[in-house]
Amino acid sequence: MPVKKQSPSPSSILKSLSRENLENLLGDLYDRFENVRNFIDLRLSSGNSEQLIKKYKKLIRKRLIEDIEEGTNGLREALNAVHEFSAAGTSPRDQADVMLSFVESAVFCIGNYGDLYENFYDEAENMFDETLGFMKHHHLRADFKTRCKKVIDESVDTGYGFHDSLGDTFYTYYPDRKIPKIPVIQKPVMVKSQKPAK
Repeated sequence: MPVKKQSPSPSSILKSLSRENLENLLGDLYDRFENVRNFIDLRLSSGNSEQLIKKYKKLIRKRLIEDIEEGTNGLREALNAVHEFSAAGTSPRDQADVMLSFVESAVFCIGNYGDLYENFYDEAENMFDETLGFMKHHHLRADFKTRCKKVIDESVDTGYGFHDSLGDTFYTYYPDRKIPKIPVIQKPVMVKSQKPAK
């Protein structure tokens, strides 16, 4: 039985290239593939990530709105943008910012477009839980508490238990306050009027 030749590893191929060839290869990849361009931009942003954060936040909101208005696969693309941003090795604070912006954008869409499909709600709830867990792990909860609470406040008039689910998640990670009880308003009892005696 013939022995298969093992292909050279990408690392050994790259090491064999001259500096000029390596620069040309990176330039071609950068020009041809948006995800490579985004990865390199993020990786090289070091401390100057504000513009890229704005770009990703805008992309996430745009993809979620397109998902609703045009029936595209925008939800999946928005989630991919969050994961692409995180995979580029950005700072935990920047990652938390972009992750939370996904949830904020989803709440915006649900509030403005009304009744959406179940997976849209599920992904927003899952991302909120993932985001708060990430913030806890990186000791960032205090920095984002106001924005997280705003997510809860802005989801009040949504359906399907969405607000309750977000609230449960919020108070799991911020247990210093209890979920406020909504007062029960009892319906007035209708009393039949009596005919006056003659």
